[in-house]
Amino acid sequence: MGAFLAALGAVLLFVLKAVGILLLVVLVLVVLLLLCPFCADLCWEHGVLTVRAGALGITFPVFQYPKPEPPPAPENPEPPKGFGKVKAKFAAWRAERKRKKAEEKARKKAAADKPARPRKKAKITLEIICAMLRGAGRLMKAVFGALRITKIQVRLGVRGEDPAAAARDYGKLQAWLYPVLGVLDRFLWLQFDELRILPDFGSSQPTVEDRVSCRVSAQALFIVIAALRVLYEFWRKKVLDIFL
Repeated sequence: MGAFLAALGAVLLFVLKAVGILLLVVLVLVVLLLLCPFCADLCWEHGVLTVRAGALGITFPVFQYPKPEPPPAPENPEPPKGFGKVKAKFAAWRAERKRKKAEEKARKKAAADKPARPRKKAKITLEIICAMLRGAGRLMKAVFGALRITKIQVRLGVRGEDPAAAARDYGKLQAWLYPVLGVLDRFLWLQFDELRILPDFGSSQPTVEDRVSCRVSAQALFIVIAALRVLYEFWRKKVLDIFL
């Protein structure tokens, strides 16, 4: 009996050690993920907006507007043969199965839905409003502090109906552009690689190919810490009772 208990204790100890090591690995991976700088590359060129997202400086295309037109479908497509025929039948069977499951789920939901007595929520007070404003300000400060906007390239040509209109538009743009950049620089980390804005009076003058691009990066750790602090403050001040 004593040998059996010793063996059982050894097995339990091994299982606890394995679970502890697994939890430690998961915790380390989560911390590394939070410390990993995520980034997104934004580019507007030739009337097309492209967004690439990733981490550690490696990005992949995730969004494009307007989307490229799909290639035209063949007029007389050949019916699938061999494995393609089996694959098409399987896809049709899966689509029919999903449709039946959705209908069954909708029927069960309609049968289960019953008018319930509305839950009485907490009242909004001045203290709760102040707590919400403080939490929103703290979270926005953390987000703006974590953001880094780098590799900014701005090349724009200011055009108009005639040279006089182009000159007026160029003057107006210069009048508000740099003050706005000065205000943004107080709240955001901005790093310009190129800033060229020139009036385009016509083909006889040098023109600029329009392009606006930048990289937005941030570490999620500081944002998550600020969000947890805000949630704790909301829980302590009973702010969450309004939404739950």
